[in-house]
Amino acid sequence: MKGKVVARDLILSLGGAGALLLIFIVLSQSISAKWLQAFDQHVGGYIQDQRGDTWTPVAKFFTFMGSGSTEFILFFLVAGLLYFKLKHKWETLVLFVGVLGAWLLNSGLKDLIKRDRPSAEHWLVEVDSFSFPSGHAMVSILFYGLLAYLLWVNVRHTWRAAWLIPPVAVLVIMCIGLSRIYLGVHYPSDVLAGYMAGGLGLMGCMYAIRTIRSRRIMASSKKGKYTFLENM
Repeated sequence: MKGKVVARDLILSLGGAGALLLIFIVLSQSISAKWLQAFDQHVGGYIQDQRGDTWTPVAKFFTFMGSGSTEFILFFLVAGLLYFKLKHKWETLVLFVGVLGAWLLNSGLKDLIKRDRPSAEHWLVEVDSFSFPSGHAMVSILFYGLLAYLLWVNVRHTWRAAWLIPPVAVLVIMCIGLSRIYLGVHYPSDVLAGYMAGGLGLMGCMYAIRTIRSRRIMASSKKGKYTFLENM
């Protein structure tokens, strides 16, 4: 029975990863296509039409939440908790490799694809790199998604409000991506592609953590020790 569950989860994971990769490839190969330009124009125009004194500070806040400096500080806070408090050394390593890998891959993809940003006359913040894919979207879905996953698996049995963690994480990630379009520094397709690429990394990191935790449970069971962790 356990083998069937593992096989099913592996097939679903591979299917999901394949879908994300396919969408990213289609987007990256369609930058000059009229249908994608029309999509960017209509969606981006609608979002920027909502600009005003109320929403601009909100957009800048979420862009700040997706910035490298913010994630750098949060990473060390979370990594310190995982490593020193919970003794989760391997999970800390997965978090580090995942976030670093996402930033490096994003920089490489930007330099490879070299898509120019939207016209600077529409910017509400300053930027100085290429546009595709959005680094804020790509890294935030991996970083905040992985933080939410790690938090949820550790507190879901002891904290009644743990069910709030996934929807809050999704909301933050979506707002970070929307903020980049609102502020005029990314096309919607940049953000969508960033989510696809970052989502691939998130799936890989979650699979690695699940494998680590499962092996830890098995090792504890063999030693006859009680553990509060479960096979997820």
